[in-house]
Amino acid sequence: MEECSVLIETTKSAEDKTSRWFDLPIDYELFRDLLGVEADSKDYQITDMKLPFAGDIVRTTSVRRLNKLYFTYTDLSPEVQQAYKELIPYCGGVEDLLQKSEEFLFYPECHNIMDVARYRLEHNIEFSALSEKGKKYFNLEAYAHELEEKGRYALCNNGMFKL
Repeated sequence: MEECSVLIETTKSAEDKTSRWFDLPIDYELFRDLLGVEADSKDYQITDMKLPFAGDIVRTTSVRRLNKLYFTYTDLSPEVQQAYKELIPYCGGVEDLLQKSEEFLFYPECHNIMDVARYRLEHNIEFSALSEKGKKYFNLEAYAHELEEKGRYALCNNGMFKL
């Protein structure tokens, strides 16, 4: 899993500014001890981050929200985590991605729609009755065309997802 950390700076007073890097999830007591402010207060801001889901974060995001987003991200399947940057444009954020990803079909090591058609021919039960000779004469190009017309696919580094 990618590094998940944030730099948080206190905003109480200009002369007492303190900042620290925190790995997620953030322990509320440790946060209070290191920065001198409560996690529920508005006396801090995020000034830097190393997060795969950085697009869901603004300077004023609360520690509680950070932790919630972190746990949502960790609930994603390893395949979806690995393809996060390619999949997130199809969703409204990490929480939306988690909800939608339950319906995604993943085709590992497929790099185009023909690979997906070949993968389905070899692995789906709907084609199990076909003999090897029948599979040899199967019109893979027509099947790939049908898959492409009826579905929405995202190409990722680790394979393709049917969205």
